[in-house]
Amino acid sequence: MDVRKIINDTFLGKVKAENVDENTPINKLGLDSLDLMEALMDLEEKFGFEFSDEEVAEVKTVKDVYELVEKKVK
Repeated sequence: MDVRKIINDTFLGKVKAENVDENTPINKLGLDSLDLMEALMDLEEKFGFEFSDEEVAEVKTVKDVYELVEKKVK
């Protein structure tokens, strides 16, 4: 399973910003808080797990999203 491809298609597919890389801060993606929550819920549904409030609060960059999902998938 290519976790990063699924994240790119599911999460980053909602992004309004251009030139996004893994170091891009979440707040620079052009998502409002509702968009962000929807994107994270889509990932939860896609992978079959839930993020805790603490985990979501720690997400600051796209790389953080990759690492959070990869940790839960293993």
